[in-house]
This record gives sequence, structure tokens and C-alpha cells, in this order.
Amino acid sequence: MGAVRSCALILATVLLFTGCAPKTPVTPHLQENITPFLDQLPPPLSEMRQHRLYADLLSHRYLPWRLEALEATRKQARWAERFYAKKALFGENRRPLDQSRFVRWLKNGAFDDYNTLCRHAVTIHPTALRLFPTMRPIFYNPSLEGEGYPFDYAQNSSVKAFTPLIVSHLSRDRGWAFAQTPFASGWIPMRDIAYLSKKQIDTLMVLPLVVVTKEQTPVYDEKQNFLFLAKMATMLPCVGEEDGFYKVLVPKSRDKKLTTRVSLLSKEATKKMPLPMDKAHVRQISMQLLGEPYGWGGLVNDRDCSAMTRDFFAPFGIWLPRNSKAQAQKGRIVNLKGLNPQAKEARILSEGVPFHTLLYMKGHIMLYVGKREGRAWAMHNMWGIHTIENGRYIIGKAIISDLWLGKDLPMADKRSLFIKRIESINFPAE
Repeated sequence: MGAVRSCALILATVLLFTGCAPKTPVTPHLQENITPFLDQLPPPLSEMRQHRLYADLLSHRYLPWRLEALEATRKQARWAERFYAKKALFGENRRPLDQSRFVRWLKNGAFDDYNTLCRHAVTIHPTALRLFPTMRPIFYNPSLEGEGYPFDYAQNSSVKAFTPLIVSHLSRDRGWAFAQTPFASGWIPMRDIAYLSKKQIDTLMVLPLVVVTKEQTPVYDEKQNFLFLAKMATMLPCVGEEDGFYKVLVPKSRDKKLTTRVSLLSKEATKKMPLPMDKAHVRQISMQLLGEPYGWGGLVNDRDCSAMTRDFFAPFGIWLPRNSKAQAQKGRIVNLKGLNPQAKEARILSEGVPFHTLLYMKGHIMLYVGKREGRAWAMHNMWGIHTIENGRYIIGKAIISDLWLGKDLPMADKRSLFIKRIESINFPAE
């Protein structure tokens, strides 16, 4: 009988402490709806200011076609070889990377030929910019939190179709081109590029551009043969208009040389550049970005944090570099180091301009979208929240959140809250 009473007491105690427990797990405070913030958008940029910013974007975009050779020295171009040779690397099988495989990649790089070809080219499909001439991934120890897939450290960036290039040289097996894009250098598969002449460059550089404003827009040639899916912010030369469509040039390759075809793209999915930065267009661009899965370095053609901010600004004619650290140096900068979290947020709320301000912390960048419930909110594509013992609460997509994201999450490492780690804000359009 005593044993029964003891069991009953234990059961009552369990019910007492679990009866008031949350019925659903605590989740971070985030959303994917940009509409509540649009009323905080400032007036569109003046025509003169937008014209200057767009000229800056075009200058960066066409830089590879104006160069006679890649800008980096041979030593600078080989930084990844030196950097990763010192690391303990793992392969796609989660096993230590076979050193002979890594050595083969290095030999295939043929850097004795650096800057000997120096031919202008263009991407004919969306593609990957790799640190080594291979699609094989490299990882740090996958058993550690925040490592393994999707953090393929051989991935430098994704590259959109019709991106200008200058090619330094080819890999030893001639399957890869080492090229400088408008924003970074690395290896691109030869199947994804085509060479072009100076005459073609001169023609293309003076054509107006349209920008894709709908994610994963299918692009066809004039015979309706499928070419590729265009990411939002893909830019294509425009040669005319026709009944609700833009007539754009699309790239194809014939014997490794560029041949262009005229394609029709709906005006619902494309716009003339640069777009006015008004509520309708900011909403349209933002909604194409929100909810997209996180893709380290543009892996599998998804976006990471800096690719998201870059593609947000591009349709409005505002150029950003590719990585977060470089983006944080664009335009006027306000240093927030040394401030406590409350002072940082007060500074962001008082000086930040919604949809015109970037928030930077080491390894991550966000777009400030305005104030809500007394807090600063940002749009960003992120992997996860740091949890205790260096774990991760995975989010893995583009979201809108306040800067205290994870504060109410029991397992979150409160030392790693964004508001504590933010170092600066900057204004790319200034």
C-alpha cells in the first residue's frame, strides 16, 4: 500500500510540474512578411542620385571586359591553396580528405600559366565559382556543430548567367577556366562560359539592361528551347519591347564562342534597370528573397547573407561587393563597437534608414527594415542561432527578425545574440 501511495505521489508531482508546461516548443521570434515595414520606407532616391549609383554598378559589372589581365598577382590568386593546405579537411563521405585528391586539384590548377590566356568571356548559364578546379566539396570536421553540409569551403560564390569575365588560363585538363568576375576570382567550368570579341563587348556594354524580378524565371532561346532558370537580380541586355514582353539577348555557345539569341521575357518577371525604390518594388524584391533556403557561398544556387543583401540592392542600381566584410565598408559607416546592446539598438533606431542600412557583425550582414514594438528589425538569410556548448538551432533561410533573436530560446547562447555582436551600420547608397 505504501508503494502505491508513493507511486501516486510521484504521478501527482509529475502532473503538477508538467500540467503548466508549454504545449509547443519555444521558437524564435521571426517572420517572412515584409508588408508591416513598408510604411517606414523613405522616399525614392532622386533621379540624379540613382543615376550616379547605377553608373557605379555598371562600372563594376563591366570591369572584367575592360581589363587586359586579371588584377591579382599569381600569389594572391593562389591564396586558397596555401590556406587550405594547413587545414584538416573532410570529403563528401564525412571522412578525412584523401591528401592525394587535394594534390591532384592543385596540380590541375596549372598556375604556371597564370595570366597567359587573358581572354574575355561571359557565363552562358548560372554557375559556381570554385576555389579549386573541381565540384568536389571540402568540409571541416562534420561532427562539429556548424560544420559539414552546407559549408563547402571549396565554394566561393554562385555566378549568374551573362556575367562578364576575363579568363587567366585553363586547368591542366582544360575543363576549368580561372576567371575574374565583377566581384571575385576563381574556377568556373568551361561548359558554362563562352569567349567573346571586342566588337561584341562594345555592342553589349551600351545596351540597356533589364533585371529579373521573379525568382527562378525560365529563360528560352528564340525556338523555345530551355536555357536556364534565372535567379532574381539576373541582368540581361535589352534590345526592344513587344506586347508585354522585353526582347532580351540570351547567351549561347558555339565552338566556345558567344552567340546571342533574342528571347522574350514577360514584364511581370522583368523590369528595366534601375527600378525606383518605392513600396511596390521593395515589396516585390523582398518577397522573392524571403523564405529562400540558406546556401553557403551560393551553394546549389541558393543565397547566403551577403548574396541576399547584394541581390536586394542590385535591381535598384546599387552595387555591393560579394562578401559581408566588404559590404560593410560600402558608403557611410557608423561604428558601434564598445556600445552596450541597448545603446547599439538606440543608435540603430535613431540613425538607421529602413531598407537603406546594412547591419554588420563578423561573418554576417543584414538589411535594416525598420522599427517594430520598440525594437530594430532586419531581413537576413542565416544558418542558425548559436546554442549552449557551441550548438546550433537551425533556421536555414531568409527571414525577418529583431536583433535579439534567440533571447527567448532556452538553449540559446545569450552571449551570441546579434545585438551584442553587431559592430557597425553603413549606408551603401551614400
